[in-house]
Formats: sequence, structure tokens, C-alpha cells
Amino acid sequence: MRILANTVVILSLAFLLASPACTADEKEAKTENQTDSYVAIVNGEKIPQERLDQKLSLIKKRAASSGQQLDESRLESIKEDMVNNMVEKELLYQKSQEIGIEVEPAAIDSQMQQFKQQFPDENQYKQQLSALGYTEELLRSEIETNMAIQKLIEQEIASDIEITDEELNAYYENNPDQFETPEQVKARHILIKTDAEADEAEKQAARKKIKELEKRIEEGEKFSEVAKEESECPSSERGGDLGYFSKGQMVKPFEEAAFSLAVGNVSDVVETRFGYHLIKAEDKKTASKKTFDEVKDQIRQQLEQQKVKEQLPSYVENLKEAGDVEINMPESSSPSPEMTGSMPSVE
Repeated sequence: MRILANTVVILSLAFLLASPACTADEKEAKTENQTDSYVAIVNGEKIPQERLDQKLSLIKKRAASSGQQLDESRLESIKEDMVNNMVEKELLYQKSQEIGIEVEPAAIDSQMQQFKQQFPDENQYKQQLSALGYTEELLRSEIETNMAIQKLIEQEIASDIEITDEELNAYYENNPDQFETPEQVKARHILIKTDAEADEAEKQAARKKIKELEKRIEEGEKFSEVAKEESECPSSERGGDLGYFSKGQMVKPFEEAAFSLAVGNVSDVVETRFGYHLIKAEDKKTASKKTFDEVKDQIRQQLEQQKVKEQLPSYVENLKEAGDVEINMPESSSPSPEMTGSMPSVE
């Protein structure tokens, strides 16, 4: 059976990445200082309290940034979920090591590079790691852990999953919207903005400006060049190019004008809440539906992932029953004030 894609599997099993298993460096440090506080012991390996505090700090930061309030009851529930996630991940990682799973350094290098690319430059990447108490070594170890668990899932669960042709056909027939592409138009536009509170004099000036641009195009100037020079939309950098869009993606007057145009034609002046537009239709695509053969592999992968997700909890539960797990849930956590950054995903 085809192996599931690395990043897709990890993303679909989000709880695996909610908190990392203990890295080699942390295990060595814990061996030297066994008095450190901990939230769980998994087959003799302690999961430090510091891990939970760090994760809670990030959750609080993200909640605050989105205007959410987390009461004590909600925080307690989050803590419990996080500890359980850490225990489950540690169990999975330990199992991967027990059966001899290894991760190639080149694969880790590739994931490290993808992670770094989420930052504008090397300096910001390192600053963020430092602010969160990470080092490149710890990050690399965490990535190795995630990839080892993903390999375990492929080997122990995904390899035994079979998807029948009947299942594939049923999914295709029962989910037609997923495989339909609506009618689309590719357009450019020129925008002269008007403020929502603009008075009639300001609107008149904007209309005069757009009419002047319309005349320049009628006299032979290239639409894209006029858009680049005069349009007040960010798309001006691309000569007004908006790419392909379907109905429902643009404001109604703009949409109606764009879809009514023949390819190559330019609209009359169109007024929207953003201002005044000239629109040129560059191309059109009729509505279509992908054939079963075109999406068969896509459906298979989706169903494989679904079955893995369904089977994973019982696999983890078996590891718990066979192992020695002690939960030491603290009554309260006091996250360090410096742990307040946010960090892109390492998967």
C-alpha cells in the first residue's frame, strides 16, 4: 500500500504534535536532576512540568491575541488534554524506538529548512527560538521525534489499511461538490478609490479620473500598463491582474460586470463600495467536474487518513495498558512570563 504523505499524516493527527515527547537532551538533564517537577512518568521517563507551563503560555497568548478569555475551568480542561497528549506522544515515540525505527538525517534537514522558511530571515528565526526557550538542537530533536512517530503509524497502522473500489466510488458519488469547479473568469481591473464617507465632490473627482483612464484605453493604451501606473489597488503591481475567481468571491456589482464581459472586452465604469473600476476579461473557464479517474488517488488518500485517525486511539490505548503510566497533574501552573511568543508549526 502506498505510504501516506509525511506532512499530511502529521497534520491530520494533530494531537501528536500538541506537545513534544522528551528529547534526548531533556532525558539526560532529567537523569542528572530527578527532583525536577513533572506532570507524568511514562515507562520511567518523566515529562517535565516546564513543558506544560510553556504550552499553556502559548495557548494564553493566542487566546488573548484573538480577544478570547480563558476561565479557570477552561484552563484546567486544556491542561488535562495537554498532559494526556504528552503522555500519548511519549508512548508512541518509545514504541517507535522499541521496534527500531530510524529517521534519516537528510529528512530532518529538509523539515528544518521548511520550518525556517516560515520566517522572513535567519535572524528572526533564531530570535523566535530563543524567546521560546528552544535551541536548534532541541528543535531538530523534536522534528526527529515527530517523524519517527509518523513512520510508526505508517508501519503499524496505515500498512494494514485497505480501501476497496466500492468505497472509492461511494465517496465520489456522495460528495459531488468536492470535485466540481464552478465557472470562473480571469480579469484585470483599474480602481480609483472613494471613501465610504466621501461627499459628492470627491466622488465626482474620482469619476472624472476613471473616465480619463477609460479614454486612454479606448485610444489604444495597454490596459495592464494603465493599471500599473494609475490603479489604486494593490493589484496594480501586477498590471491589475486578479487571477481567476468564481461567483461569490467579489462584490456583486464587480462580479456581475466581470462575468457578463466577453473575453478581451473592457467594461463601462463600475461603481462598488471600494470606488470606481474598469474591468477587462482576460479568460473564462466553464463549470466542470473532475472524473472519477482523475480524483481516485486523492479519494484513496483521504479515506486512508480517515481510517488511520479512527484506528489510532485504540492503538494508543493498547500502549497505555501495556505500559506504566503515572499522571501527576498539578493543581495549578504558573507559566513563566517570558514564554509569551507564538511559534510556527514544526510539522
